[in-house]
Amino acid sequence: MTTESPTRSAAPGGAFMTGPTGSPIFTPEQLSDDHRAIRDAVTAFVDKEALPRRDQIEGRDYATHRALLERLGTDGFLGIDVPERYGGAGLDRISSLVVTEAMTRAGSFSVTYAAHTGIGTLPVVFFGTDAQRERYLPGLAAGTTVGAYCLTEPSAGSDAMGIRTRATRLPDGRWQLDGTKQFITNAGFADLFTVYAKIDGEAFSAFLVERDTPGLVIGREEEKMGFHGASTCPVTLEGVILPEDALLGEAGKGHRIAFNVLNVGRFKLGAACLGGMKASLQMATGYAGERTAFGRRLDEFPLIGAKLAAMAARTYAVESSVYRIGGLLEGSLAAAEDASSPDAIRTALEEYAVECSIAKVLSSEELAFAVDELVQVHGGYGYIEEYPAAGWYRDARINRIWEGTSEINRLLIPGTLLKRAMTGRLDLLGPAQRATDALMGGDLPMFDGPFADEEAAVVNARTATLLLAGAAVQRYGTALEQEQEILAGIADLAIELFAMESSLERAKLAQGGSAASVHADLARLVIAERSAKVEATARALGASLAVGDEARTLVAGLRRILRGEPVDRIALGRTVATSVIERGGYPV
Repeated sequence: MTTESPTRSAAPGGAFMTGPTGSPIFTPEQLSDDHRAIRDAVTAFVDKEALPRRDQIEGRDYATHRALLERLGTDGFLGIDVPERYGGAGLDRISSLVVTEAMTRAGSFSVTYAAHTGIGTLPVVFFGTDAQRERYLPGLAAGTTVGAYCLTEPSAGSDAMGIRTRATRLPDGRWQLDGTKQFITNAGFADLFTVYAKIDGEAFSAFLVERDTPGLVIGREEEKMGFHGASTCPVTLEGVILPEDALLGEAGKGHRIAFNVLNVGRFKLGAACLGGMKASLQMATGYAGERTAFGRRLDEFPLIGAKLAAMAARTYAVESSVYRIGGLLEGSLAAAEDASSPDAIRTALEEYAVECSIAKVLSSEELAFAVDELVQVHGGYGYIEEYPAAGWYRDARINRIWEGTSEINRLLIPGTLLKRAMTGRLDLLGPAQRATDALMGGDLPMFDGPFADEEAAVVNARTATLLLAGAAVQRYGTALEQEQEILAGIADLAIELFAMESSLERAKLAQGGSAASVHADLARLVIAERSAKVEATARALGASLAVGDEARTLVAGLRRILRGEPVDRIALGRTVATSVIERGGYPV
């Protein structure tokens, strides 16, 4: 099967901060017929193969996990990111996004799948030698070889560079690895481990380790809060001897592999969380349409409708953002793969690191909201294990932790943007100066057309974000990296801006289509709700970045910049809720 890739975009990473990119974003409405066929096939797999085996999956029957992986391998769904010459399908990143989203309802098996096809396979795809790719990728694509990723250690979680696992170069050129890894997904039955270690305790590097290597010891399964059926074990390396060619990539440059693969992992996590949000909304809508109270169906009560509307709007924001990032990644990686250069691929993976961190934080936290509301709509039954809401609630919690905690990603967003500005890679200085001019009383932009108010809200959110980022740099200089609360606040503004703009641009592209009014309602609700968050965050930051009269001037200026037309969110929410109820779930 072939898929039609989205148009390659020249917009650099982080460009959404400086102004409209001028390039149309990729949206779900642009999926090709092949993409939709892939989604339908994976949905059918989950319904017919995974859900009937739920007890075996959640009961840690790893023979079932492996059998399902091999079935997916036979159908070509494990090798989407693997080049055809190595036994894969060689499809685009949008195909990978679609499959990951559709796989979410498979419960713990979705974790097995995601870990295998993502961080378990991509290090070899992007950074392996031809010999390593020829040796391992055919099995990984077929599902006969299962991959795992060993980075986290008992004393080094978020601080990945602080790992203690040691690699020693032996006189005959081989390697010896010693150390312990923690919380390794798929470890209980994986065949190939990407293990990170420091050569001589200094040079951060990556190695490929096969399961039957003497000295590799798999510990007992962890008892987890959620995803009970997914394998999570410690991995100990006790004098593990590896051949010289077990080194993945260059010695001392393993951090490039680790962090760039995590960038893609964060994007894919966004797709998985999106699938969970859609499923949660469908379950909540279905239950609210069946359950009665006080002689009425639950979905006839306005407060229940408001919950459904909020879930739908947040899903729209996540979906619009994740698919936009998918289009950016596809354009960047496709060009790098054409160049057939490891440096080009590394650069392409790094380019949208900010956007991938946004996907991770936004999607994981909005899924947390969705599953919480799913439980609430179910009332007391949401707390009972017999109903699905409790399991979804537990499973969702890990998403704010793995692939880099939300806190770490919040620091990465402004840190990366400011670093690019300092090196001239991204022009933030000019836009920041224009933001300061707006604070001093310059004219605010005016818009016309059906989305005039929403256009103004997005532009003003960008202006406020740039203004506060500039004020933070001016006050703290290089010491800003120690002001984590300020950095997290700037990250929150950037996340809200990206979600608002992505939703608006998608709704504009949808005009003229059969669901144009639903897109418009969802985008307007997204922007109304997130504009309120932007104002609250901006005012809090303003009060922290200045004192006395300067603080009053800054907050007053922010209030002027962020002043928008009032929106009847109750009426808008009721309209969206009607669309959700009529559709029986997500309405677009």
